[in-house]
Amino acid sequence: MKNVPQNLIEHLNSVKNFTACDLFELRLFSGSVYYFSGADYNVTYDGKTYKPGPLITRQKVKLNDRVTVDSMTITFNTNSTDKVAGKTIMAAAHDGVLDKAKLLLRRCFFKDAVILGVIDLFAGNVEIKKAGGLKLELTVKSKAQGLSQEFPIRRFYPQGTYTNTGGTITSDEEGDSGSLICPYVPRKEVLL
Repeated sequence: MKNVPQNLIEHLNSVKNFTACDLFELRLFSGSVYYFSGADYNVTYDGKTYKPGPLITRQKVKLNDRVTVDSMTITFNTNSTDKVAGKTIMAAAHDGVLDKAKLLLRRCFFKDAVILGVIDLFAGNVEIKKAGGLKLELTVKSKAQGLSQEFPIRRFYPQGTYTNTGGTITSDEEGDSGSLICPYVPRKEVLL
């Protein structure tokens, strides 16, 4: 569910043409945050200044009424003045600075150069798709990406010694003091 201010809903329902721009928030794994505006000027929203930097293009975003697993391609057309973490964006991509980064996309709507409202459109984890020359393509995968993985149903792999006596499952306390029955998830990191 997207939160849209009431004054923005009324404005968008009453006009045929409106002014809007994309706002990109790039959060590096190191904790640094960079704000880019899709407009030709600085946009100040929520106490942060989104600056025009690299030319950023993106795919369209579909709005759904339920949780979906989606990804989006973002393209940065950069030059030597566009920097992240003290490096050009292209060098940062090649050096691993963008690894484990997160990107948030917002759409900002204006009326007479005054912000009417901002809608959060998409957020996800950044993966580098292509990097070369002046063009950097990123795939931003939805935070819900793990929801699309198939889960093995009706399969349990016990981690200890169990006995079944008259339909009651009990654990052998001598061999295992903290047994647990859990669904088996074939991944490298398993948190229980």
